[in-house]
Amino acid sequence: MRIIGWFVCVVFFSGLAVAQTVNLTPTVTPAFFTVNTPITVEYDVTGTSLAGLQNAYAWVWIPGQNIDARYNINPATSNPGLTDNAKFTKSVSAGRTVFTITFTPAAFFATSIATQTRMGILLKGTDWSAGQTTDHLMNFWDGSFQLQLTSPSSRPIFVSSGQVIQIRANTPIPASFELRLNGSVIHTASGVSSYSHDHVVTELSGFSTVELTAVAASSSDSEQFQYIISGPSPVQARPAGVIAGINYRSDPTKVILCLWAPGKSSAYVFGDFSNWQVLPSNLMKRDGEFFWIELSGLTSGLEYGYQYLLNETVKLADPFADKILDPDDQYINAETYPCLKSYPPQALNTQWYFNRVSVFQTGQAAYPWVVTNFSKPAKPTLIIYELLIRDLFENGKRNYQNLIDTIGYFKRLGVNAVQLMPIMEFNGNESWGYNPTFMFAPDKYYGTKNKLKEFIDKCHQNGIAVILDIAMNHQDLPNSFILQDLDPVTGGPAATNRWFNQTARHPFNVFFDMNHESAYTKKYLDTVNYYWLNEYKIDGFRFDLSKGFTQTNNPNDVGAWSAYDASRIAILKRMADKIWSHSPDAYVILEHFAQNSEEQELADYRSGEGKGMMFWGNLNHSYSQLVKGVVDGSDISGVYHKNRAWSSPHLIGYMESHDEERVMYRALTEGAAASGYNTRNVNTALARMKAAHLALIGVPGPKMIWQFGELGYDVSINQCTNGTVNSNCRLDIKPLRWNYLDEPVRADLFNHVADLNRLHQTYDIFHSGDALMTPGNGLVKTIVLRNSPFTANPVAPEDMNAVIVVNLGLTTTTVNVGFPHTGTWYSYYGYGTPVNVSVNPMPISLGPGEYRLFTDVAIENEIVVGLTEEVRPDVVVFPNPAGTWVSFSGVVPESVRLVHGDGRVEVLVSDGNGRWPLGNARGLVLLEVVVDGVRLYRKLVVQ
Repeated sequence: MRIIGWFVCVVFFSGLAVAQTVNLTPTVTPAFFTVNTPITVEYDVTGTSLAGLQNAYAWVWIPGQNIDARYNINPATSNPGLTDNAKFTKSVSAGRTVFTITFTPAAFFATSIATQTRMGILLKGTDWSAGQTTDHLMNFWDGSFQLQLTSPSSRPIFVSSGQVIQIRANTPIPASFELRLNGSVIHTASGVSSYSHDHVVTELSGFSTVELTAVAASSSDSEQFQYIISGPSPVQARPAGVIAGINYRSDPTKVILCLWAPGKSSAYVFGDFSNWQVLPSNLMKRDGEFFWIELSGLTSGLEYGYQYLLNETVKLADPFADKILDPDDQYINAETYPCLKSYPPQALNTQWYFNRVSVFQTGQAAYPWVVTNFSKPAKPTLIIYELLIRDLFENGKRNYQNLIDTIGYFKRLGVNAVQLMPIMEFNGNESWGYNPTFMFAPDKYYGTKNKLKEFIDKCHQNGIAVILDIAMNHQDLPNSFILQDLDPVTGGPAATNRWFNQTARHPFNVFFDMNHESAYTKKYLDTVNYYWLNEYKIDGFRFDLSKGFTQTNNPNDVGAWSAYDASRIAILKRMADKIWSHSPDAYVILEHFAQNSEEQELADYRSGEGKGMMFWGNLNHSYSQLVKGVVDGSDISGVYHKNRAWSSPHLIGYMESHDEERVMYRALTEGAAASGYNTRNVNTALARMKAAHLALIGVPGPKMIWQFGELGYDVSINQCTNGTVNSNCRLDIKPLRWNYLDEPVRADLFNHVADLNRLHQTYDIFHSGDALMTPGNGLVKTIVLRNSPFTANPVAPEDMNAVIVVNLGLTTTTVNVGFPHTGTWYSYYGYGTPVNVSVNPMPISLGPGEYRLFTDVAIENEIVVGLTEEVRPDVVVFPNPAGTWVSFSGVVPESVRLVHGDGRVEVLVSDGNGRWPLGNARGLVLLEVVVDGVRLYRKLVVQ
């Protein structure tokens, strides 16, 4: 995610976390109803923020099912012809504000719900931002005799001695009722269908079970609830070494759980081990800001789900657990996550944000790492491949195993780092991941934690670093630290929250903004960073929206937010210092886009020690303009760190990331044309992409490629799943394009990019040299690379100098190229043909989209080596050496191009007699021959 200028990337919003959410339970009549029964739903909103709504609408769903509700449209005003069917009637009388609606459940759904057992409903404003109620689930009546306990509505309940508990229940027909307290009858009633009793609590401590039974004729039903005498956790110091989270012991039948909850008075733990009952025996001890308990009698190797009940009201999962269950797990396939523990139905709540379950498992075997001390690629040599696992594989295959199987592809491409978009537990399954909820748990949608470790281990075995994209500017509900101090009116952090700001301190914030000056946030952030670097042995982070790591309050002024901020600099330096204290060579990459002086200071920070932060360098617009053939905005000089006055090569230049429109798509839909040359032609655009990649990867400093960019991915970032293009579809799943590898012209681009990656990492000049780039706008670019220390007489590759020239104009152009020195140079794309530079600058003619690379040390172009002679040995060029023409044995080529020694490309045309005239070609040249759709290369000497 990033913000450039006035463009905002909006990430996947889970649920309704940013709306005002009011905890209300509606009255539904009749009490028993089927899917075809008209029902009346009444919300009494008196005294709440919803009382000010002029209009309110019902939003309904079938839990766990993907069944369209025909009137669920937001905002409601966008289609009143449908949404008026879901509109509540508002009434204000005798000081009460009530919203009422009558409808038949089956009529609200596009398909039949005849077999469904329950329905969810909430009240919302015209738009989500206007407010809403919490979720309410109600059961459909199947016609049998049932007891419906309507009060108390929460389970369990906490009470004090002398308090009155209102017990209310309904049956479909008159019945006899018997109320028992801990097994003893305390009240009865007969011949009624609505039961009512007020129970006075007499206990001073402990736990009681209340059971209500109803009998009618030969049918009976019962419901029960528990109440606990309210009280604080006892104070007792933790055992030595116990930290927040799960503390496994040497005895696999025991575990110590520790919850970090400052300012709270009590905490219970409950779960599989207590049959999901909150029991007094599981009241945790309090040690300052921490609550802890030791559980015993556990089965080694068995997974246990659990939650905490904080201050007797808030249910939350362990924020430090490495596995989180949620109701969406049912959609994760067994191939991705074998034997995934099912979400426990006893843990399901009407408040969706209470529906996360943490998991512990004693007796786990440690992952057997093969590489324990990976040597990371040097920062200037980095070629990072950014990817979203979701959009790299087909449905059902979006997992770490398939990512492991793709490492060979990364190797062939020549990247030495893979950057994963966020994989920490996030809401929903098919997300970009920038809506994180639990920062220590890998999201199960991509597989198990050990498969993730295996992927990292395999990458390290292949010399590839792994970088995690991480969102620590913000978090989403039901993050446990948000829930600890939640404002019930706004549905966001309360003013007392120690980790989160009640209102965001900067523009374009999404979800809930973290307070990075808080000691609590610092400790949380440091622990998250340490955990992934050490437990998973990742090589570094790309911190999303790092410009938001500030408490300087600029909620609406983008310019002020982007200005030099000393407090933000201090926050980021402190974080980096902490990381480097335990992981000295970890990459710290920032998606920052702040004032240059701020980025410069952070890039150079401790760079003398081999450290320093790296920054995303977004040149998407400029490279797009070049490929499109549009002069305006085509300045790419900012891709080089020294052109920003940085002394450290810590700028990660890229033309595409997950956040930008694809360059190929822009070329094909917006490209320019002239004199029969059209950049909107696919093959033309792909050829121009080769020139653009040369002008990107050939510039010293780290670089990044977005997935499938090496194949000319030409699907819009805003393409919808139905194939249309709309900005609302930015986060939709995008179509795969692995088939592009089968298209010769795209495979050619892949090979070209792979070779550039090899050059960048192999030769000092391409990652650490000094660059002189053509400044300003213009479609012809010259990039002169001088090694340091400079020598005009290099004898080895490490002393080499280079010159890059690209013509991304629309016509043939002669460029006066200033070489670092005269003498013999070698045309890389002329396959080593010597070029005598006797006049400096030297005029060079380039057709539209053509490019040249010259070096003053002969190096081999590996794109050709072994590629063609072995694939089609039957295709023979003769005579060789040639005179004025050339022919081919046994085949008729589909096309023939001649690459001259200076890099010029000329299309050869047959004379109709099986000969291809060579014109004025002389010396060593290269023939590019397409036979049966396969591109072949043959070296030829022309006398």
